Amino acid sequence: MVPCKKCGNKFPSYSLKLDLDEKMVICPECIKNKKLHTEIQEEVFHKQALKAPVINKPVIEQKSNKIAHKCTSCGYKFKIDSETGKPKNCPYCNARVMGY
Repeated sequence: MVPCKKCGNKFPSYSLKLDLDEKMVICPECIKNKKLHTEIQEEVFHKQALKAPVINKPVIEQKSNKIAHKCTSCGYKFKIDSETGKPKNCPYCNARVMGY
């Protein structure tokens, strides 16, 4: 059992995940609470955006060059930039990415 770096509750080490936003290893409960928090924020900001006057701005489209990848060693899901091929290693277990 390992304590979560965010809430301090103890969980099995295999259930903890690296959160790049928090820059620490956190438990599934903190991840779930983070998702709920972002969903609430999106809902609130979406409602505020509907109330705000619409201003025509030129839209710049950015193509996403990232490819979803699942680590063959630990199963962690992350994205790899198809142009640069980075990250070269899994952000969770540091296993080498062989192909994507």
